[in-house]
Amino acid sequence: MDRNELEALLNEGVARLYDRDALLLEYEVGERAIAAKLACYLSLLFPGYDVEVEYNRHGLDPKDLDLPAECHGGGMHLIVPDIIIHRRGNDESNLMVIEVKKTTNTESRACDRAKIRGMKEQFH
Repeated sequence: MDRNELEALLNEGVARLYDRDALLLEYEVGERAIAAKLACYLSLLFPGYDVEVEYNRHGLDPKDLDLPAECHGGGMHLIVPDIIIHRRGNDESNLMVIEVKKTTNTESRACDRAKIRGMKEQFH
């Protein structure tokens, strides 16, 4: 799948979330609940892949990254991506990692971007 196809499928999943579950956004539910519902819609759009929320493993080991200073002071940290689309046990089949943030979340997005860059580099 190329980047345009992946982006189109992601946009379709987000559109389904807005169409079918707008109340989750209106009622200010937690980001985990929103991520879980988005993952449900994405799982329908990515047959043959595992679409998982807060998947914290790389094989049998905990998923960790060497993060820059803007992420909790930097150094090695265990990471838990909000949503990952992959095939378990095979880094060559990792498709997408998604960090979900509501506009009301005031945390810096720099750390999320650094985590995503690190996951792309380390886990393909």
